[in-house]
Amino acid sequence: MRNLLLTLVALFVGVVAQAQTPTPEQANNRVAELLNGADYVTLAKELPAVREMVIKPLLALSDALVAHCEGRFEDSNKAIEEVALYPEELGQGTVFGMYNYALINNLCMENYAQGAKVARQLLESLPDTDDAEASRQGLLSLLRWMDALTEREKVEVVRPRRDVLIPVERRPIGRGEHLIVKATVGDVSEDFIFDTGCSHANFISREVAERLGVEIVADSIITQGVGGSGYVQLGVLPEMRLGDVVIKNPTFLVAEHLVPEHVEVEGMCDAVLGTHVIRKLGEVRYERSASRMVLPSKPGAATERNIVCDNGTYYLVCHQTGEQLLLHFDTGNVKSQLSSRYFTRFQRQVEAEGGDVERSRSGGFGGVVWNDVRTLPSVELQVGSKRVMLQQVAVDMPNGTPPMNYDGAVGVDLLTASERVSFDLDKMYYRIDK
Repeated sequence: MRNLLLTLVALFVGVVAQAQTPTPEQANNRVAELLNGADYVTLAKELPAVREMVIKPLLALSDALVAHCEGRFEDSNKAIEEVALYPEELGQGTVFGMYNYALINNLCMENYAQGAKVARQLLESLPDTDDAEASRQGLLSLLRWMDALTEREKVEVVRPRRDVLIPVERRPIGRGEHLIVKATVGDVSEDFIFDTGCSHANFISREVAERLGVEIVADSIITQGVGGSGYVQLGVLPEMRLGDVVIKNPTFLVAEHLVPEHVEVEGMCDAVLGTHVIRKLGEVRYERSASRMVLPSKPGAATERNIVCDNGTYYLVCHQTGEQLLLHFDTGNVKSQLSSRYFTRFQRQVEAEGGDVERSRSGGFGGVVWNDVRTLPSVELQVGSKRVMLQQVAVDMPNGTPPMNYDGAVGVDLLTASERVSFDLDKMYYRIDK
């Protein structure tokens, strides 16, 4: 999608550069620059002041991507319909790419019937070529997912009208920790990793699914993991409990194993609580010393939006020495790690303060990935008005592949570096309270 935008934006810049009025030229060039860099955070801040000067196709693209970024999925879909009015100006490839965003929007909203309709439209528009086969299989997989859930109720969270306390275990694993919460189905209790990096469904092993009584409703669902992709099943439950909270109609991706059998990970949990539930919890307050999460009956003041969404994945917007960073917000990650894009941006600092280059292993569903890294003894981030210090943070070295569009991922150590933090994946904020 972003590659398509790169081409599109370049074309628009060339057109606008010939304009006689300098102010529209500057406005369009700036919007093009931000789209080119996939910097939808800055675009969201700057677009209102210049939107009257932005050419309509570029404005429709901006509105669609900004709305998705801010978690306004219905607004994003409306803007995508506007994008579809400009197939000649934008190109069919760009329209196709934006309808992929519409598919994700519907998945996030659990609008499965509409999502299935979009998937069928995309399948019909695909060329019958070998190059399109991977896209075809991915769309067929999502269509099976959507069709299986079309007649089912959305996820619903039912909770008492008081603060809900959920005990949390900090379980050592590898070079960091997992946050473990206990969920129950009937009289069966199961440990779940609390994971803001797991999108669209919870993720469990076949053994756990059988133990909980998960109903399998679809097969051959392609999903992407740390080390690659693989096939899983889709399952549902009438309800499960998280403390005093009842979660109705949760969905599950069911894999034979969450990590490959040959990879030994001491302390690994076979169940993951993902964002399709966490988003419905509202504000979550993590209290380190008390080893608990609190779902407050009266949430604290919402801070400036500093969590954004891209393709259903959540990112934290923060700063380092005045520079904006975009970091995958992934509480299922045992420890924060910075990307090769971060290295390129802060190369002098990493080379001056980081250790020697060493090999680092990351594992999960799909396999294991090895990277060359240098480790910084500490990294100070500004999150909102507060600062937080992360210790022993690995930075990926460039390896010849295109860099990520974000600066790394923050894990459990971001939460545990402060005494108390609050976040909300619906209202899109992360706040350091203490």
